[in-house]
Amino acid sequence: MNSRTLSATYPPLQGQYLSPTQVISLHLLLHKPHDGGESHDSRFGSYIINKHLQTNSNPKAQELLGHLPPSVSSSLQALTARFWEDWDAVRKYVTALPMICDSSSRQDIDVDRFRLGDSALTTDYVWAWLNVNTRCIYYRLDPSVSSPLNMTLCPILDFANHAPTATHIKPVLPLDSELWAAPTGPRKHTKRLGGDYAFTSNCETTIPPDTELFLRYGSHPNRKLFVEYGFTNTWHEGDLQRGRCDGEVDVQDIVEEHFKAKGPIADTMRRILDEEGYWGDWTMHASPPAHPSYRLITALRLLHCKDDDVQHDRVGHWKAVVLGEQAIISQEHEQAWRNTLLKICETLIERANSNIVGLNERTLRPEHGLPDWYEWMLGNVRRLWLEELEVASCVAQSVQSGVEF
Repeated sequence: MNSRTLSATYPPLQGQYLSPTQVISLHLLLHKPHDGGESHDSRFGSYIINKHLQTNSNPKAQELLGHLPPSVSSSLQALTARFWEDWDAVRKYVTALPMICDSSSRQDIDVDRFRLGDSALTTDYVWAWLNVNTRCIYYRLDPSVSSPLNMTLCPILDFANHAPTATHIKPVLPLDSELWAAPTGPRKHTKRLGGDYAFTSNCETTIPPDTELFLRYGSHPNRKLFVEYGFTNTWHEGDLQRGRCDGEVDVQDIVEEHFKAKGPIADTMRRILDEEGYWGDWTMHASPPAHPSYRLITALRLLHCKDDDVQHDRVGHWKAVVLGEQAIISQEHEQAWRNTLLKICETLIERANSNIVGLNERTLRPEHGLPDWYEWMLGNVRRLWLEELEVASCVAQSVQSGVEF
């Protein structure tokens, strides 16, 4: 189920198609079965299964959300905003093309419900949207490898759960799909879009009979897994440092505070970084040797340029480093931004330790009447802070050991 197989059912509005996420979610919504029932969609009904979505208004859920690391909260808010943008686009689309409702296999669908955005229909769209956001896979449908059109829901495969290490099954892209990415000269080649997926077993893993087959979703830090899928990878102390897990921390909030401390010059620095494409997405990584991202290094190098040079746009030396025309601005300048990186690590370590202590106290003082999921989710939140702590500690050790980044 993808934008191509659904295109005949959902025509463009004023020349503009819905995005893949929007159109697949809309189709699931229009053919959502009753709890435990079967979908009556003639094309995909056999694969559309509904388990009742429980919207969690428990105050304990809100309480745990308040204990998330700032970068996780920020990512979660961005995901929520994306959902509302998609729902708004779908509502406007159906309101403008009310005949879309006629294609629904449900008896309770009408255009007024979309126009008003009633709460029950919104909850149904949450169910549909979460299925798409967590279950879709990369599938080549466009000549551009990075096109947002390259996604699909794949029957059966969408049941696969995640394993953090070895995957049991390896998806093999259709051979054609990667060949026509690169131009081969003036001669045009017509390649088949899409194609069948193949799956092979992992020869490094023994799979006994009746074993659930797991699929590694990708090399994602726990922040990404938590926001997109609602869980975190479990790991043991030292695993991140040894490269056994994908440890990453987003330090946007802390770095922004360092820029704000520059006073009036901060806005100019942000403008320069925006123009050069280096504002935001500042991360640190535990994979050995533990290191800051190049984007973070670039931002910190500008942070330590002389204020007068920044104010009068005399940052050619900084741009020369960005372009690779020179290695560094000066040894003193390198030491200055590395010192700031160490302060960022210390801030992270202090903040993570404080929150871990608070979460551990909740574990030592269990309350009566807690929902079944609470302890499990508390463990996820704790692992988010533990990842920040270990990544920051590893990067701080790299700085103190003089590792070159």
